[in-house]
Amino acid sequence: MDYLVSAGFVCELIVLAVFIPTIHLGISGYDYYISLDARIKISKLLFVVGIVGFWASSLTRISIGSMLLRFPVSYAWRVTLWILVVVQIALPIGANIFQLLQCRPIRAMWEPVPGSVCWTNRTSQSFGYIYAVIGTMSDLVFAIMPVYLFCSMNRPIMERMLAVALMGFGTVAALAGIMKIYHISAFNPRHAMFRDWLPLIWWYRVEEIGLIVAACAPFLKPLIERMLSRLGAWHLQFQSLKLNTIRLDQGSGRRHSGETDSSKKKTTAEQQSA
Repeated sequence: MDYLVSAGFVCELIVLAVFIPTIHLGISGYDYYISLDARIKISKLLFVVGIVGFWASSLTRISIGSMLLRFPVSYAWRVTLWILVVVQIALPIGANIFQLLQCRPIRAMWEPVPGSVCWTNRTSQSFGYIYAVIGTMSDLVFAIMPVYLFCSMNRPIMERMLAVALMGFGTVAALAGIMKIYHISAFNPRHAMFRDWLPLIWWYRVEEIGLIVAACAPFLKPLIERMLSRLGAWHLQFQSLKLNTIRLDQGSGRRHSGETDSSKKKTTAEQQSA
């Protein structure tokens, strides 16, 4: 597991650790039953979730793109991957800057401040749509490209199917991105309606976890092979028959030569005794 996906995994752990207290504070309840103090705390926690969550998804996408660049791909695919990697570097930086500049002073994002100035809700939603569309397109490329790569490689069919299935978790992230686009219309940072935000927050987490699993897919392959072999699926053990044949031939050759040498020594001893 490389450092990028490890960093993305750490960011996701931070996101989940920060988000869990919002459940205790009643984020899923109706606003009427949430006290002002609880609303302020929930808004602060969601602010941290947004800052760190952008990096969890982008770092994982960069990890997947870097891994795919190691394969012998065409020039067009290589250029596409480099563009996506650069875009994923810029996305979380832009998202964090956008989030920090939404309100002046910044604490107006989670508590009422007289004389504060914030961007309009339409501006915030527009950025959300742009971010979600770019992320979803990247996820689709990262999900489709492994299928193209592994199907064109000269490897056993079952090995290719397993690798494609593991990398297919990128498709889960892409579907989550589509659901994000659908639910962004309910996001209104100028009004605390946490119950309406939950589907959007949920699909953000699904996307991030799907990306992490897809990035870890190559490292899960040996583990799954061992699990399948223990279940009796011996035909899924991807061994090279050619190499085994060579080893057997070499072993039989060594045995044959050993038998020849011993027979020669025996004949010589008989001649001497005679």
